[in-house]
Amino acid sequence: MDDESHRKNSSAALKIALVALGVLVLLGVVQAATAGTVGIGALSIQLRDEPAPTTTQRTALPGAGLEAALGGATTDGDAPTSAPEKVVTGSWKQARGLLTVEVTKVESVSGRLRVHVTAINASTSKMDMPLASVSATDDAGLDYTASLSTSKWSASVPKGNSTSGYLELNQRPGPDSGVLTLTFAGIVGQLAPTGGSVSVSGIPLPK
Repeated sequence: MDDESHRKNSSAALKIALVALGVLVLLGVVQAATAGTVGIGALSIQLRDEPAPTTTQRTALPGAGLEAALGGATTDGDAPTSAPEKVVTGSWKQARGLLTVEVTKVESVSGRLRVHVTAINASTSKMDMPLASVSATDDAGLDYTASLSTSKWSASVPKGNSTSGYLELNQRPGPDSGVLTLTFAGIVGQLAPTGGSVSVSGIPLPK
């Protein structure tokens, strides 16, 4: 009777030990799969290599200072425009019908002329003032056209509104050039000026 009880107790203890061992093995497999280690604390074993830490090095551009070294410096995709060497400001305008063209500033940039213009459309219909139809003459007899690549001009003037920009002329004025006449030709629109052109004369050139 005592031997039978002892055998039953031993069998039960063995089953419990086997279950506990199975649980430990299962936990070890899960730990190995997720953490890459088996064991606890100092008895743990590393099963996979840890990735080496990466270091990003930023090199500051000359003259960029701390901001560039920290990645705060930005560059503009468009190159900065040249600063004008000489400037004349004022108001020279001409109105034809419901359209007024006003020149407010003339700059000399690398020897060429940059003419700042505002067009005011007081009509109830939009007008188009194409850049390709802009021309100019000076009192020395030189003829100019507006550069299609460097001028900043919106050809369309909305009804009851205005548009501003500048025209860069294609050549340098001569030593005897003193006054400019600017002409917008080919103006189109339901209420465009008769003949489709407006000229502003008497514009002084910077010296």
